[in-house]
Amino acid sequence: MSHSFKTQAMVLKRVSVGEADRIVTLLCPERGKIVCVAKGVRKLKSSNRANLEPGNIVEALLIETKSLPILTQSKLAADATNVRQSLTGISQLSQILEIFDRLFVEDFIDEAAGELAFAIHQELVSENKRNGRIKQLLTELVQTLGYQALDETTHQSILDYVAEISEQKMKSFDFLQVRA
Repeated sequence: MSHSFKTQAMVLKRVSVGEADRIVTLLCPERGKIVCVAKGVRKLKSSNRANLEPGNIVEALLIETKSLPILTQSKLAADATNVRQSLTGISQLSQILEIFDRLFVEDFIDEAAGELAFAIHQELVSENKRNGRIKQLLTELVQTLGYQALDETTHQSILDYVAEISEQKMKSFDFLQVRA
């Protein structure tokens, strides 16, 4: 028997499937990364359509199934519209979301790491964003997840480091330099 659960989540990425559906990756503070199906979300009349943009924070209602959970409802809690106003902001948002997608695993999250991820997101979307603070929080996140401190590695940027950790080349551009 399937049961439903409600959670607050950050939308990390989405991939279109079929004519009207999307596979959505969410980061939840209490459950970790969740990959779910949003059925019919690409239809023009879908109420979930605008909520499930990468970088948004949503209140999501999901139904657990034998395969992927199904996202049935979402309510926008915080959007990332102000970050999407510039190319630099879009690039930074893409990088942060890709880093989170690579570092967090499905169905598990360390409470402190989850809090750091949401603090990074909050700093990124704030009106007076401080890039130095974002870098500091990212460094803390990497260490909280059990990896070596960035300044103790030979990597030139956090993206290089995350690419090595995840053993996959990063797709985003390198704006988040670790060293000045």
